Amino acid sequence: MTQTNTQIFYSGKRNNSINQLINQNENKCPQWTPLSKIKNANKVRKIVSGRLGDGNSNQSKNLPILIFENVTRVFGGVQGHCFFFTTKNNDLYVAGANQYGFLGNGNFSNQKSPVKVPNWKAEDILDLQTNDGYSILITKEGKTYGCGRVGFNGFTTNKSTFTEIEELKNKKVVEYFGGSKISLALTNENELFGWGFDSDNHPTDQYGNIRIQKPHKINLPEIFQNNPSIKLKITCGTQCIYLYPSSNNCLIQDFQKLFESKIFCDSKLSLNENTQIPIHKIIVESRTNLQISTIEDLLNKESFSKQEILLFLKWVYFDEITNVDLLKQIFNSLNISFPPKNTFQKDLYDLFNDEDSKDFTLLIKNDEDEDEYEEILVHKIILLTRSGLFREMFENITEESKSVKDYSRKSIESIEILIKYFYTEKIELTADHDPLLIIEELEDSIEYYQLNENSNILSQLNEIKNKL
Repeated sequence: MTQTNTQIFYSGKRNNSINQLINQNENKCPQWTPLSKIKNANKVRKIVSGRLGDGNSNQSKNLPILIFENVTRVFGGVQGHCFFFTTKNNDLYVAGANQYGFLGNGNFSNQKSPVKVPNWKAEDILDLQTNDGYSILITKEGKTYGCGRVGFNGFTTNKSTFTEIEELKNKKVVEYFGGSKISLALTNENELFGWGFDSDNHPTDQYGNIRIQKPHKINLPEIFQNNPSIKLKITCGTQCIYLYPSSNNCLIQDFQKLFESKIFCDSKLSLNENTQIPIHKIIVESRTNLQISTIEDLLNKESFSKQEILLFLKWVYFDEITNVDLLKQIFNSLNISFPPKNTFQKDLYDLFNDEDSKDFTLLIKNDEDEDEYEEILVHKIILLTRSGLFREMFENITEESKSVKDYSRKSIESIEILIKYFYTEKIELTADHDPLLIIEELEDSIEYYQLNENSNILSQLNEIKNKL
């Protein structure tokens, strides 16, 4: 793992406020802070206003009690004023305090027993969190709804029903993070929007609190802006935010392992001072659109060190950008725009479509004639990087070999889909495919081809099955 995966960003009451993150001044972005410095505090509070949902308005319980049956999911939050849950009947229920209307059931009355929240079905809900006087609901389509306390619900007035937040209507929110007084919404484009408590010089509301009442786009630290493959992971405290980068993309993970292991290298970058760095030619040339000899000439003019070139190669192999200023210099030397226009995944998709550069043939037995084989052209580096089975095969054949037989007995359609997945991280079926057969064969492929243990094939196949 790289250093960026072991560090976090901190911002909040002891450092910068939400408004400073929203401000476009990059100097106000928070600094890396060791994870070990974060301290959690646990507090026990008396249960009031029917928060347990057991029919009693103010009696605490020290043992579990049965509240409702046939429950499928439970949604809570930081403060514990109320809780939501869904049932096998596809309904949404809520119980607890309701001073600001954050139960979302159309009134401002406390509910000491669970009541149904109208107009909502369990199957539509991606996430639902309730915090200090407000609740936020995210649908599976990425729409964001708020209710409850003004300034925290995404609106300038209290809301007693879940209402779509105007500023996020054209965004697809994939994750929501709520603190006691902070809300953060992460979109599918890695944009982060925030609203809630703030400590800068803004007018206070009637309660004396200072808030950013509507979602604003947060100015992220530069590492997130220039690393398209890295996704945000976020934790919200009462009045603070922690951001840290994480990549669960198996494509990126597999090529990071390839870079670190330096196996099957077929070329070298020759630099000044007689330094040579082993590389995989097709990866470096496809990402830079330059021949190796041209790269060497341009880099040697600037006398970059080996360590500096290795940082550049981390971008080449898995999109990592840890030193922005250095990468700008190297990109400028190579006449490449910065930040780069294409992600690693986009460049591999282009490589998949480049038939002329494919240097290897996978031979698939013909179902109708055992003596005949069908051919799939592929890049050797893709097979050995993405599949443990092929990696073992290549360890036992000569470098000059240009083909290998596949003994899986799977249909050529399934193998073609899998090969495309190796490049794109996506499972794509067409109307010509027998979906049930393809799904069954691809499920078996995970173990047979020894794919990354974090492979998302199963989740993609489950989505396809749910649509059949």
